[in-house]
Amino acid sequence: MIYKQLLILFLLLMGGLGAVFAQETRYRVEILVLRHLEENDQPLEQQELPDYSMSVDFLTPAAENADENDASAEAADATDQPAEDVAEDATLETADLAEPPLDPNRLVHIEEMSSVMQETWRRLRLSGPFRPEQYLSWEQGNQEPFPTLRLHDLTVVMVDDPWAESRPQAAEAARLAAMGDGEIEGPALPDPVVYYRLDGTVTLRRTRFLHLELDLQFREPVFTQDIPAVPGAGNTGTQADRPSSFLVHTLKQSRQVRTGRMEYFDGPFLGVLAWVTEVEEDSEESP
Repeated sequence: MIYKQLLILFLLLMGGLGAVFAQETRYRVEILVLRHLEENDQPLEQQELPDYSMSVDFLTPAAENADENDASAEAADATDQPAEDVAEDATLETADLAEPPLDPNRLVHIEEMSSVMQETWRRLRLSGPFRPEQYLSWEQGNQEPFPTLRLHDLTVVMVDDPWAESRPQAAEAARLAAMGDGEIEGPALPDPVVYYRLDGTVTLRRTRFLHLELDLQFREPVFTQDIPAVPGAGNTGTQADRPSSFLVHTLKQSRQVRTGRMEYFDGPFLGVLAWVTEVEEDSEESP
C-alpha cells in the first residue's frame, strides 16, 4: 500500500514539473478571402450596416504624417533635454536591457505570406471563376481572451462622422494650444466610423478543439440622388452624402479547424481559405 501511495505522489510531482516546463502553443492564422465571379447570388438590400470598428484592425493604413510628427517631437525633446539627463536616460536604457519574458498570449500582425498562401494566391489570380480579395495573417496564443480581428479591404463605401463640421475648428484650437497661443486643448473628438466594401471580423478560439468564426460582408452602396457622392473622400456622414441603402452579400460561419490543413469556408458569393499552423515556444517559467 505504501508503494502505491509513493507512486501516486511521484506521478503528481512529475505532472507538476511537466506543467512548469511545458511549451506554450501559439498559432499563426492566415486568412484569404476570395470572391466567386460566376455566381448569381442575389444580394440583400440593407439600410444600415454593422459597425466592426471595435475589433483589432491591422489593415487600416496609418496616418500619413503620424510617423513624421512623432519623429519631430522626439527630436525636439532631445534638443531641449540637458546633456546630463540624456546620459542618465542612456544609462537607464542600458540597465533595462534585461527585458521581461514575452506575454505568451500576445497578438502579433504578420505581413508576409507563407509559401503555401503565396502559391494559393497566385493560382487564384490565374483562375477564371475566382478572385482573391484580401489577406490577413497574425499570431496569437492559446488562452483566453481570444482576439477578434477586423478583416476588410480599403474601398470605403461610407464614413459616418457626426463631428465632421467641428473637426476643422478643433484642429485649429489644438494647433494654437500647442503653440501656447490658445486655451488648453479640450478632449479629442471621437474618430469617424469607416465602412468598407469588404468588411467583417474573424476569430480563432480554442476550447477542446480549434474553432474559426467568420462574419464577413461584401457591400455595394446604392445612391438615389441624381449625382451620387464619391464613397470615401469627402464623405462627411451627412444625409446628402450617405448611400440610401446597400446591396450586401454575407458569409457568416463557425466551425472546427485543424492545424496544418487548408480549410475552406464556402459561400454563394464569398469564400475563405484558412491556414492555421502551430508555433511552439519554450516557456520561460521557472519552478
